[in-house]
Amino acid sequence: MKKFVLLVISAFLVIVAVSGLLLNKTQAEPVGSCPADDGSSAIVVHLPHDTRCDVYYRCQQGVPILMPCPDGTYFNAKLEVCDWPEDSGCTPQE
Repeated sequence: MKKFVLLVISAFLVIVAVSGLLLNKTQAEPVGSCPADDGSSAIVVHLPHDTRCDVYYRCQQGVPILMPCPDGTYFNAKLEVCDWPEDSGCTPQE
């Protein structure tokens, strides 16, 4: 059962990563900035988008990469995860 759950999570992360690379072509600015990559930190940083709640930025080697949240979820900047809209604390801007 654990292997199945890990397989499902891994497949989801691959889909999200590929989608993020495709969405990156229309990149706006993240709120904040990615920390400089000195190669010594394994900490993953996620930043909110400046106007949209359904996407966020994943800092990869000091570069912000636009990533989508799964359908029906918004990025929760406090927890750095995609969350239910009512729990995310994010209000989309026009």
